Amino acid sequence: MRDQTPEAAEARLNRLLNYILETSVDVLGFDAVTVSARYDGGLSTVAATDQRLVAVDDAQYAANEGPCLAVLDPHDPILISNMAEEPRWPQFTDTAEHFGVEASLSVHVPVEIEDVAASMNFYARRPMIVSDDVVSASSGFARQVAASMVAVQEYRATATLAHDLAEAMKSRAVIEQAKGILIADHRIDADQAFGMLVQLSQKTNTKLRDVAQRLVDGRQSRDSQAAEEPLETP
Repeated sequence: MRDQTPEAAEARLNRLLNYILETSVDVLGFDAVTVSARYDGGLSTVAATDQRLVAVDDAQYAANEGPCLAVLDPHDPILISNMAEEPRWPQFTDTAEHFGVEASLSVHVPVEIEDVAASMNFYARRPMIVSDDVVSASSGFARQVAASMVAVQEYRATATLAHDLAEAMKSRAVIEQAKGILIADHRIDADQAFGMLVQLSQKTNTKLRDVAQRLVDGRQSRDSQAAEEPLETP
């Protein structure tokens, strides 16, 4: 049976993203590809087929310029056929050549996630003449990457919502148990029992659920001790 845990589901989505990246490299004839992302005010490489070339992305983040940054926002693909002849971004080209990269193609990833922007960066260890068809195909892979990133984001949002709902149900259950204890002990109604819990929560600066849990745990502990005490014979 297929593992249905949240971790396994997210791992399958990440494998899909990696498969798209590996396929794009093979089809387009490059040696590696990375995915740069801007979110929460920062920049990072979120996926790569060759971890060594993340350093080429990092050089652009540090300089705050380079093709992978230029295409984070909607922009035509940026092709560099020969690093030695590229004058615009010296820190990028110097780092790329240090790691053996001679050509690159950066493409905007049209990811529809609020406050997130992404780019796809292809690297080759040789100068390349890249056709219009290859550039067009790279944009197609960028759309697939965008769809995968959205799927991962939506899954995480759904998983978080499910977790929050489950926690809310647990909280409701333990609060109802605590109310039942107070109703039985003090001969009061449900509203009065809830009021007592709220007052204790405010007085101790403790979450309502934690107050209820302590009350339930205390009663269970006393009941357990009572059950273990030997019966006195007359």
